Parts: sequence; C-alpha cells; structure tokens
Amino acid sequence: MNVNGLVSRYLKAQGIVTKKSDLGLNFTFQGWNFLLWNDREDPLLFRLTLPGIFDVTDANFARAIMACNNINWNYKVVKAVLYDYEDGKEKGASVWMCYEQQLDTLPDTEALVNRAIQSLLAACDAFSKEMSDD
Repeated sequence: MNVNGLVSRYLKAQGIVTKKSDLGLNFTFQGWNFLLWNDREDPLLFRLTLPGIFDVTDANFARAIMACNNINWNYKVVKAVLYDYEDGKEKGASVWMCYEQQLDTLPDTEALVNRAIQSLLAACDAFSKEMSDD
C-alpha cells in the first residue's frame, strides 16, 4: 500500500488539481496551499502539511515558538514547527503545520484527508489567534 498514491487518486477524483514537486504533491484547497509529503522510505506515513503559514522574524521568534508549543500540546496529531529556509540569497524561517499519521491498514481515504485538512485549518486558526492576541 502506498498512502500517497491513494490520496492522489482521491484528490483527482474530487477534481482537485495536483502538482508534483521534489518534496511531494502540492494542491490548493479552500485557498490554502497544501503539500502531501513524499517519504520514499516510509510509504505508510501520511504527512499532510501547510507550509509557510507565518513568517518568523527576530521580533516575533519567541512568541511564535510559544504559539507552536501550544499547538503541539493541544492538537493530537498536528505539529507546528519552524522551518528554516534559504532561497537564493534570502534566509529566513516560517511556521509549517503538519498532520502526521502512521497507517497500518488501508485507510478510508476520504475520512483521512478530510480529517487532516480540518485539523490543519483549525490549528492554523488557533495559531493566528495566539499570534494576534495582545
């Protein structure tokens, strides 16, 4: 069983356009850009991410770390992580939301994808609220 293959077929059946990249499969849903991570070493790992939901600066670094920590504590399978990047001459960091689940059996793909998307969007909303509170 290859989880990403199942998810890719499900998305296409729903009319969602996908695009392959070096990291996995990209698609847009409800205005959000998702990345279905491709882990060739672990075909049973389902990892759906929302990359770059928040730009981290020196001024907001500590607050962003605390907001990520709160997401990680309060959401069971969603992780909020800082991702360092280097794009040409530009370096920086952004917050990524990740939904991960190790699968042992063939999943109900529709339920898995919908649960992952809704969990990620809820975590993003919680993160945004935490970063905007004074």
